[in-house]
Amino acid sequence: MQDRKEWQELPGAEIAADQVWRMFSDWRTGHKEIGMWYISQLSRLGAFGTLSSATNGTVRFQSEAATASFDLQEARFTYGPMQTWPRWPNPPIVEVIALHAYLPRGAWLVMVEGLKPEQISVPQIQG
Repeated sequence: MQDRKEWQELPGAEIAADQVWRMFSDWRTGHKEIGMWYISQLSRLGAFGTLSSATNGTVRFQSEAATASFDLQEARFTYGPMQTWPRWPNPPIVEVIALHAYLPRGAWLVMVEGLKPEQISVPQIQG
């Protein structure tokens, strides 16, 4: 299987990694509930939970049923408005503020404070 190409252009404004790690720290210490989607060429993972750890380039996400760790050392980040369909396929489209992590080989992680993953629309990725 061939890996997806690296991200060439990122939608939205890039944000410095140190700002992202401060945000993660605030979310973790404040026990903020985060809606999250991880999308790669072969898999998708959606969850609603909290960050239990954010150190050494790795984020550990904890939901009621599972734990997931993401190595974000090589990620590029954007933060800003994102349109989504909370009641897909019914309107309205709403705009939320989201943190996006674009990972090597085309994987994508999006996190939105307080928004459950089923309310975050996911782009269709062609295999």
